[in-house]
Amino acid sequence: MTRRRLLWIGSYTPDSGIVGSAAGVQSVWLDTDSGTLSDAGLAAPSSGPSFVVRSADGGMVYAVNELDTGRVSGFSITGERELTHRGDAPTGGSSPCHLLAHPAGRHLVVANYGDGSLSVHPIGANGVPQEPVQRLTHTGSGPNADRQEGPHAHSVYLAPGGGHLLAVDLGTDELRCLPFDPAADRPAGPQHVAARLAPGSGPRHLAAHSSGHLYVAGELDSRVHVLRFDADTARAETVDTLPATKEPADNFPAEIALSPDERRLYVANRGADTIATFEVSSDGTRLRHLADTPTGGAWPRHFAQVGRYLVVANQNSATLTTLPLDPADGIPGPARHTLDVPTPVCVLPASVD
Repeated sequence: MTRRRLLWIGSYTPDSGIVGSAAGVQSVWLDTDSGTLSDAGLAAPSSGPSFVVRSADGGMVYAVNELDTGRVSGFSITGERELTHRGDAPTGGSSPCHLLAHPAGRHLVVANYGDGSLSVHPIGANGVPQEPVQRLTHTGSGPNADRQEGPHAHSVYLAPGGGHLLAVDLGTDELRCLPFDPAADRPAGPQHVAARLAPGSGPRHLAAHSSGHLYVAGELDSRVHVLRFDADTARAETVDTLPATKEPADNFPAEIALSPDERRLYVANRGADTIATFEVSSDGTRLRHLADTPTGGAWPRHFAQVGRYLVVANQNSATLTTLPLDPADGIPGPARHTLDVPTPVCVLPASVD
């Protein structure tokens, strides 16, 4: 029996900081047997909803609005695939590109790429994001004059151990760390630099292993950096680094994610236009490159594992592609299906496997 999975697709719009052709958050059906994708239409109009996440209870979807004057929007799930806009709030920063719905269900934390700040938003009783109760700024720069003239917070995550947040700063080559108490009126404590990566690495996104190891995609040096995070000291140290792909290309890694069983690490490579697969050692300390699989599109910015498939958002070719995962070795095969989608940049399964 065919099983369909709904996917919400973050995108760029004509009025967003990076100009795209979408009208908002889009919806797509995935046939989990065949890997076929079919267009389900516009889920909700929105300006520059480039990154989307589910609420902790699964009843809301939140999106950054990647604009010069940043905002974060909340949508309730209505009907089979529709999202209804319930409200939004300014982030106080520019070009927000990533957000965390804290698992306690009380706050959103937004990474504002343009000015490098983090904004902390309480979630109202109706699920709507409120104005920030904290805005955490940072200073610094890196050696790449075009991309690292100042701080650029590119993503934010719950740190291993659960008591801290980690912000990945492309502009300063740092992981910033802050204690976070969701029961407090001002939940974020003072931030500090948990780790400094190689100058010019341009860290973008990370994946956290249950062992406490972190895998950080370096957008500017095209490498994966392995760090050991100590939850007691809230510090991290680099233990290894290796190329993000073996394909010869000017390459800029984007999304990085572990398989559910943590045996494989996947990296989206823009330029090489591949998904790289790495074997992860059982203790999380070592990675070994296994394969580079073409995505069947151009500039793969993001992907999500949905059952037996990786669904890849190829920004520049304006396509979604499905790559079947080999059940024995976890390596994705050639793209099985392609769907034209206006400027897709984020893939969010509407429900958890």
